[in-house]
Amino acid sequence: MTCNCNTIYITSVTTTSTGVILIPNRTITQTNLTNIGKYNLILACGVKATASLPVYIQTSAGNIPVLCKFGNQVYSNQLQKRYRYCIGYGNNNTSYTLGQFVVFNSLDCACPSVVSVTSSKQVKNE
Repeated sequence: MTCNCNTIYITSVTTTSTGVILIPNRTITQTNLTNIGKYNLILACGVKATASLPVYIQTSAGNIPVLCKFGNQVYSNQLQKRYRYCIGYGNNNTSYTLGQFVVFNSLDCACPSVVSVTSSKQVKNE
C-alpha cells in the first residue's frame, strides 16, 4: 500500500489579475505543513493564463507563493501539466508570513516573460 501523504495534487486553477492560484484536491492546513518538509507537487490540470503570472498554492490560511530554487517567483508559463515537481516548504523566511514553497526541479523557462536573446561571436583580428 502506498501513501500519498506527501503528495499535493492540483486539480483546479484560478487565475486572478495578480497571480495563478493552484487549488489542491484536499485542503492544506498550516498544521499539515512542516518546516523544511519535502512534497511532490503534481499538476493534474493545465495552468493557463493570458499573461505570465506568479504562482501560489492555496491553503486554509491563505495563498503561499511558489519560488524557484534561486528564490525567485515561479510564473505560470514555467509549469507543465502531468509533471511531478519536487518542492520543499519553509516558514522561517520573514518576507512571507505563511511561508513559501520552493521548487527543486529545473523549470521550463528561466524568466517570467518571453525574451529574445541573440548571441554574438567575437572576431579575432590577426
